[in-house]
Amino acid sequence: MIHIRIQHEFWTQSMLDCCNQLNHWTIISKHIFLPNTTFHTLWLNAYQINSLMSYAVTSKLKLLISGTEQEQLDAEDLCQFFNHLSTITTTTTSSSETAFVKLSYIEKQYPFELATCFFYRKDFDRSKYYIQYAKDQFFLHWSQLSRLSEYGHDLITRDLFLGRIQKDLLSQWKLPDVIRSSISTWNDIVTNRGLFFDIVDKLINEP
Repeated sequence: MIHIRIQHEFWTQSMLDCCNQLNHWTIISKHIFLPNTTFHTLWLNAYQINSLMSYAVTSKLKLLISGTEQEQLDAEDLCQFFNHLSTITTTTTSSSETAFVKLSYIEKQYPFELATCFFYRKDFDRSKYYIQYAKDQFFLHWSQLSRLSEYGHDLITRDLFLGRIQKDLLSQWKLPDVIRSSISTWNDIVTNRGLFFDIVDKLINEP
């Protein structure tokens, strides 16, 4: 039985990875979120947390932003899950400690997803908080790089700054490499920038 389980987990992981590379978010979501499956139930065992959670978060977020109307409604449970963790950890209850552990894990693993989700809901304060959190994590990892890598990153940073300081917003947004960048990278760029323009358009046209 253990060999069958291992084989099943291997093929599941391979299928999810393939769909992720091809940006088939609907297939990923339907495969993970079977009847009675929620983000809360994904915490029931380590396999689901380590192997399924990342695909669950990514697929729901993509569908929330660019899915059909029904898919967007179904994907709202991602924001509800994030918001629930943030809310319950501010209160003192018997479940707040467990929720705090969950929130700490989610914040460490998915800060960009948290920022995007709250940006989508126009909660700009929390979105900025998680963007800053992600930047802090990045600089923390950066500070631990070797001296040669750190020097290279420093040169890139200065070059980008000098290029951006003389250009407008649109010219700052670089596109991925046509050949070397993956489909997922292009999808991230198109999805996120589409969301940015949608939010800006709504804010401009609000009475």
